[in-house]
Parts: sequence; structure tokens; C-alpha cells
Amino acid sequence: MTIDPLAEAYLKCHDVVREIIKSQTGRYPKRYKRLEVRKLDKFFRNIQYKTQNIATFGAQTMSDLVVNHSLPNANHRTTILFMALFFESLDIRFPGYDTKANRVRWIRECNEYITKSKRILYSRGHDPSYGKKHLELTKSWLKDVVGGQSKSSGMMSRKSLTTLRKSSTSWEVSSVIVKKR
Repeated sequence: MTIDPLAEAYLKCHDVVREIIKSQTGRYPKRYKRLEVRKLDKFFRNIQYKTQNIATFGAQTMSDLVVNHSLPNANHRTTILFMALFFESLDIRFPGYDTKANRVRWIRECNEYITKSKRILYSRGHDPSYGKKHLELTKSWLKDVVGGQSKSSGMMSRKSLTTLRKSSTSWEVSSVIVKKR
């Protein structure tokens, strides 16, 4: 089965995150559901980009990936790594500050986002607006993380999405700076 290059890049990010967790804990993260490659591929093949600037597109994509939950584990960390590669491929610093000097801050901010996100996701059974709330959380978080970088206000287009798909095949997926709690 041939899958969308962005879905393939996302799965590579997941593999990297799993390996990092194994190196930190001595074992892979526990699977609590099956991997849904077709669902993930369908998401990326049908991704909406029209009338969205890059920051909005990034927030929508990030929120949808977390809410759709196609992976058996490590959805948040995988999605954060994927979005880092996405923004960096568009010459947008993610985060917008030096992570070497601010590593503790970055880990704290990621963990805070993950905690708040999970709180919203746990409400899905009784809160019909959980998806909207999750998107708002993600928009706010990305605004803080990406900051006011001018390139993030540029518009997404079919050309930029095609370029993104092509460039994703050469992304260096080698690390993630989000600790498992």
C-alpha cells in the first residue's frame, strides 16, 4: 500500500518517538489500540488547506492528528515532533526560541500542552464541543510556541502543500525533546 508522503513522515516520527522512549525506559511504550494506517493516510490525502494561513493550518493539522488518534501510543509526542519538522521545513522556528538554552522551558511547555490536551480529550464522551476546545487550545499553544514569526502568517496553497509532501521524504527525523513523564 502506497501512502501519502506526509502520512509516511508522521509514521517515521512515531518510530523515532518509540525508540527514544525505549532508550529512556528500556521498553517501548505500551500499545493501547491498533495502528490505523488507512485512517492516517485518508487524513493526509484529504487535508484541508484552502483559505488558511500557515499557523492556522498547523494548528488545525496538529489538533486533528491528536483528536483522530490513529497511533497505538505516543500521539502527542509524535505530533509535536511532526509539527516541528513541518514548521522548520517552512523556515519557521519551532519553538521560536533557542531550545538549547531553554530546554527545560520547552519540555515544560510541551508537557503542559499534553496535559491540557488530554484533559479535553477525556471529556469527549460527555462534551460535544471537545473538538472545538481542543483546536482552540492548540491554536493558543502554537501561537505561543511559534510566536510572531512573519512566515507563519503566509497562506497555504496547493503548491505549498505539494512542496511540503516532497520535502517530507527527506526530513531528518532524529530526535524529540519531549520527556515522558
